[in-house]
This record gives sequence, structure tokens and C-alpha cells, in this order.
Amino acid sequence: MRLFTHRFSIRFCSNLWGRGGWLLALVVLLAGVFSVPFSVPAGAQTKGLLLQNSQTEQQIEIPEELDPATVDQLLGRLSDEQIRVLLRDELVRRAEQQAAGVEVSDQTLLRIETRLSAMATEIRQRVARWSEALANLENRKAIVEARLSLASNGIGGMILAAIGLMAVGLLPALLVSWGMRDWRNWLKAVPGHSSYWEKVGRTLVLGVVEVLPIIVFVLMTMAGGEQLSGPLGPLSDQVWIYHTGVSYAWLFIVIARRAFAPEVPQIRIAPLADDAARPTFALVRRALVIGAGGWVLAGFFPTLGWGFPPAIVTVALTGTLVAGLLLLALFRNYGRVQQAAALLLAPGSLVTLETGPLHLAGAADLATSQQEAAATGTVDTAPGSLGRMLITGAPLLIGGYLVLAWLYWLAHWLERGQQQLAGPIGTLIVVLTLPIVDHLGRNIVESLLHGDSDRSARFRKVFSDAWRLLVCLGAAVVVLQLWGLDLPGLVKGDDAPLWASIGFDILVTLLLGLLVWKLITAALHSEKRVSDASEDADSEDVPASSRLDTLTPLFRNLLLGFLGIIVIMTVLSSLGIDIAPLIASAGVVGIAVGFGAQTLVKDIFSGVFFLIDDAFRVGEYIELDKETRGEVESISIRSLQLRHHRGAVITIPFGELKKITNHNRDWVIYKMPFRLEPDTDPKHVKKVVKRIGQEFLDDPEHGHKFIEPLKSQGVFSIDDDSALIMRVKFKCKPRAQFVLRREIYHKLRSVFAAEGIGFARRKVEVVSSDGKPVDDPKVAAGIPKDLLEGPEAKA
Repeated sequence: MRLFTHRFSIRFCSNLWGRGGWLLALVVLLAGVFSVPFSVPAGAQTKGLLLQNSQTEQQIEIPEELDPATVDQLLGRLSDEQIRVLLRDELVRRAEQQAAGVEVSDQTLLRIETRLSAMATEIRQRVARWSEALANLENRKAIVEARLSLASNGIGGMILAAIGLMAVGLLPALLVSWGMRDWRNWLKAVPGHSSYWEKVGRTLVLGVVEVLPIIVFVLMTMAGGEQLSGPLGPLSDQVWIYHTGVSYAWLFIVIARRAFAPEVPQIRIAPLADDAARPTFALVRRALVIGAGGWVLAGFFPTLGWGFPPAIVTVALTGTLVAGLLLLALFRNYGRVQQAAALLLAPGSLVTLETGPLHLAGAADLATSQQEAAATGTVDTAPGSLGRMLITGAPLLIGGYLVLAWLYWLAHWLERGQQQLAGPIGTLIVVLTLPIVDHLGRNIVESLLHGDSDRSARFRKVFSDAWRLLVCLGAAVVVLQLWGLDLPGLVKGDDAPLWASIGFDILVTLLLGLLVWKLITAALHSEKRVSDASEDADSEDVPASSRLDTLTPLFRNLLLGFLGIIVIMTVLSSLGIDIAPLIASAGVVGIAVGFGAQTLVKDIFSGVFFLIDDAFRVGEYIELDKETRGEVESISIRSLQLRHHRGAVITIPFGELKKITNHNRDWVIYKMPFRLEPDTDPKHVKKVVKRIGQEFLDDPEHGHKFIEPLKSQGVFSIDDDSALIMRVKFKCKPRAQFVLRREIYHKLRSVFAAEGIGFARRKVEVVSSDGKPVDDPKVAAGIPKDLLEGPEAKA
């Protein structure tokens, strides 16, 4: 297929040269410009192009900068044969690149398979040699005796020198530790009111104090080894193995003691309880002691002349014992491991630690916790489905990792005799350090954002989540570095593949966009209102939102829209798409959308001016016409939603709003008319109403709702000599008039009855021609029915 493509390209280009040689020459020239930089030094000012054929050899130089005149000169110097040769070389080079790209994945799998096969072969061969060497250890007696003869004072003197060397190193270290006991006791005596940062400071200083004996031990052991080199004899080579193993194990024990603080829980920086910190520290200390003991013991074999096979087997058995110890402790503390995972993945979630595996809270408990969080305004951190799966399976995941890490270390140790501990042990250290660093970050955030408001709590959650994400990403980079993978170099190095670099840019863009999204949501958070649009609702139970609260959702949605556009444009730019035409065409598209959606544009602009005028806010009771009224429940960019007092939700575009009556602004004057008997004394009514108004002002439930007391306005009109229309009024807070109206009606009815003030009823009086009332039913029966029953019957 490649040969066919090559011949077809040559034939096609030959025909093209005959029809338009200048076009082919330009293509070849550009191909030469792009191909030459990959084959010559970067520091050269001009690039040489060597063209050969069977008869001539000519050197053609292509300058760094090209212009039309230079191109014409180069075209004049190139022959047809040279162009064909150059084109062939370029096509072959591109074909080889494509073939190499296709075979990359197959080559990677082949390399992995070859590496594993070679490792297995090498391990089998080495194990066979070691088995033979261990079976013939008696053949090395002469070598052992020769090594022991190097001790100047004999074997007994060598043993005494070794004991003396241990005493020279340990006794000064213990003496330094004893001399600093007062410092340690003072650092451990933490006051009850101490802050987290004081605990961290005391922990760090205490760690430094406990490291000093280790330094003294190493220095004294090294000095003693030089002085006792003669009596030690062959054990002189064991000195560095001894102090290295002991000092490293001692150092890690100090770090674990300060992290878990089993003896002083007041300064513990790890988020663990006593029943978890003590056994964890004991396990770490036991594993370190076993590892250091196996390391020192293995060093004796090559030092005394027994060879390396016994040492390698001893280290392998020691590592296997440590791995088994960790696995046994893992499954004996199944529930504690799950609890630690729950604290790391979902701090504050409902967990129950029992003797067996951890039992997460059920759906009912989680629903209760979410309701309580909503009622108290706190943030609910209950784990989701994925979190619950990770928490439940954490011991199995850790156990699987321990087995794989042990196999990895053992295979490399048996193959090369090298301690590949950076990956397996380093990963465990990083995992154990994660809760401490996470706890440290959350305390940093709480110290910087220590307010008690809901907004402070939201910002604390955002920055805590950002810190946790940053720590996890950093931990992933460190772990990959420990396993020999340079992640920054793989994604942004000179040899990084294009897809990795683009994927990294997109990931960073999405993470930054998510962080800004969370910050905008936390800063412009608005609670969902539970509307009570009834006219009789108490004004204090349904307070109206402020103007800022009304505009906050609009600002938030607007900012989130801009953020989404920016993120999308950045992602497209990372993918290599030119976004300049998209930006340039945005104006044209906007004009087209404006002409095609005039009603939408009208709604949006009308809403903008209504909001600028502050005509209404969320939570206010407004009236648009006789049939459309209710409480403003939400406002979008083009419409508002009203909650009718019967419960219906009415959505109205801003462009359809004409007149708005707002019942929630400043104050309300409410007037109430009454029909009283014609012979009622208006002055008496005024006194009674004034007394009732004072009683309402003194009422603890309704008095604070009045701005001006209830008062009588006197006779408003006379209804055809059959009733006096009197009116009372009061001034109150917005939306309180409906409740006060009801209570005033009740009060006036009972007080008027007690004071002998009667309400006038509509009636018809029939009189004869002489002016006397007619009481005869027969006469009354001739009166039309509508006159006898009055206008109320018609209604």
C-alpha cells in the first residue's frame, strides 16, 4: 500500500509540474522549509539542503527568512530531478512517521511483556543459584575463618568491641534524652485553652527535641567505629549498616509518635481518637523495629563471609513478615479503617463504629441529617453513593495495594538485590499523611474565615474542598514521582504528546472554572423562599427580601453564564480551534437573534428597567389587576412568578406588565366603612373607636403593627335616610392590614353590641297615603318581591 501511494504521488506531481510547475515548486519549497529544521543544528543561521542524483551533487541553502523575491530565486535554482528527489524524501518521511505512530501502543505492550518475561527469567536463575549456595554454605568456612581472623583481639574481643560500640552510641543518646526530659514535659503540658496552631508548634518543637538523641547516636557510633576498627575486624563494614538501620527506624518512630501522639492526645495533629491512634502507632513501631532488625541481621552474612544469598533471603523474609503483619492488623481493625476513610472522604458524616465492619447511616438517618442541616443552615457532608462504596471497601483496597506493593518490592529485590522502597513505602506514608494535611488545611481555612455567618460557612466549605483537591493532586504527583513517573514532564515536557498537553490544559481550565463557580455560588447564595401568599398572613412571618437579595440570583446567573462562555472558549482554544472568528461573529449573531426574538428582547429590557426602578422585590405582595395578585416568589431574566393566595403560581413576562400595585412598601392606610342606625350618636361612636384603638396599641400581639392608631372619621354619607355610613381608619405596616382588619371587625362588633350601637340592616318600609305604616300582610303581599327582600337578595 505504501509503495502504491508513493508511485501515485510521484506520477501525480509529475503531471502537476507539466501543468503548473510554479505551484509544485512552491509546495516543495515549503515542505523543505518545514523538514530541514529537524535535521540540522538549531544554531545555524542558514539550513543546508543536500540534493543528490546519480550524476551531480549540489548544496542549496534555504535562508531562515523567506520573501517572494527569495522564493523566485530558489525556484530558478531547482531542477525537475531535484524536486522529484525532495518530494520523494518528504513523502517517505511522513509515511514512516505515520507507521511509527500506529505502532506505539503495540510496542508499549510488547515492552511490558518483554520486561516481565526477562524479570521472571532472571528471578528463576538467581533463585536457583541461591538455593545451591545455601545448600553449600559449609564450603565457605575457610572464607568465614579468614574474615574472623581480621579481628585483632580474636572473636571474643570482636564481640566485646561490638557491645562497646553499641554502648558508645546508645548511652550518650539516652543521656541527651534524659537531660531534655524537662523540655519534653513542658511541651507536653498543653493548656486547656490552647489553639490548634499552638499544638502544631509544640508538636514540631517536641519532634526536634526527640531527634537530637538520634543525631548524637549516629555521630558517636561513627566515631566509635573508627576507633574500634581493629578489634571489630570484619564487623567494621557492619557499622554503617547498623547505624543506618537503627537511625532510620528511630527517626520514623519519632515522626509517627509526634503525628499520632499516643501519650499526649492534647497535641495530636492526626484526626484520630485514642482508640485508633495508640494501636496505629504501635503497629508502625513494630513494623519499623522488625524491618530494622532484618536489615541489620542481613548485613552480618556478607560481612562475616557467608555471602549475599543468605542476606537476600533474610531481607525477603523480613519484608514478607512486615507485609503479613500489616495485612493482619488491617483486617483485625476493619471497622477502624472504614471510620478513618469516612473521616477523610466525608468529615462530619453519620458513621457508627462497631466491633466488626463499619455501618454507615441508612437512608432515613441521612435524610434526617439533611433536614437538620437545612433547618440550622449548616452544610450537610453526607457521602454520596461513590463515597459510601469507597468507605465500605477501603480495607479491601488497602489490602490489595499491600499485596501488590509487596510483590513489586519482592520481585525487584530478588531480581537485582535492590531495595525498591520509594514507591511502596512512600505511597503508604503519603496516604497516612493525607488526613493530617487535610486537617491542617481545614484549620488554616477556619482561622482565616472564622465568622459565624452562613456566608462564612459557605466560603469555608469552598476553600476546604479546594484545599482537599489540591492536596489530592499534589499527593498523586508525589506518588507518581516515587514510582518513577514524572507527571509534569509527561504532560508539559518537550517530548510530551500533544493529547497529554491538551488534556492537562483542559483539566486545569475546568478545575479553575469549577473553583470560580463555587466562589460565585457561595458569594451570591440565595435561599429558596417558602411562599405564603395569603392575604391574612402575618407580615413578620413572610418578610420581603432586600433589593440585594432580589438581584442576587440574576447577578449569579449572569456571572455563571459569562464563566461558562469563558471556560468553553478556553477549552476550544486548547483544542487548537481558532476562537477569533467565533468572537467576531458574536455581534452579528446577537443582532440576528435580536430581530428574530423581539418579544424576548422586550421582556428582558422591561425587566431590567422594572428592577432598576425597584418596583417589586422577592417576597412582596403585588397586584397587577383585579384578578392577578400574589406574592413575588422568584424573578428570572425575562419573567417573574407570583404565588396566588390560593396556591397557584402565575408566570408573567416583564413585557406584559403595565401597572403594579405594591402592598409592601413603607406603610398602609386602611379605611373600613360601617352602616349604623340613623339615630346613632357619632360622638359616642368616636369615643368608642378611640378606646378600641388604644386597646389595640396596648395589645402585645398586634400593637407593634400599628403606625397610627385606629380612629373614627365620622359620618361619611347617609344611605337614603335608612343608615349612617361611618368610617374608621388606621395606619400600619405593609401586609399587616389584612390581619388587623379581621381583628378590628371582631372587636367592633362585640363592643358596639355592648355599647348599644346597632348596625343598620337594609329594609323597605311601606306607608299608606296618610303617612301611616302598613302592617296588613295582605297589603304587603301585593308589594313586589324584589322590593320586600331588598337588593341583597338579588346579589
